[in-house]
Amino acid sequence: MTLSPEEFSSLPSGWSGDASGISREFSCSSYAAGVAFALRVALLAEKRDHHPDALTIAWKKVRVTFVTHSAGGVTNLDVRAALEVNALFDE
Repeated sequence: MTLSPEEFSSLPSGWSGDASGISREFSCSSYAAGVAFALRVALLAEKRDHHPDALTIAWKKVRVTFVTHSAGGVTNLDVRAALEVNALFDE
């Protein structure tokens, strides 16, 4: 089941979005640190079998976007993935 409009107001810290997806941009200390973080996100996604819709690496920034295409929008799977990505970043 997709999130209700009200549930978007209580997304994990730093995340925002709407029915088309939730995203967060993470600031990294260097380009290499961003690449390393993106790799960790990718490995977590493989382990959980729930992958970002987009994982974008830029200079000192990584943007992660989740949406559950099979459900036609954002679900609790995406929210849990966002929480786990936040935890990875905080390590």
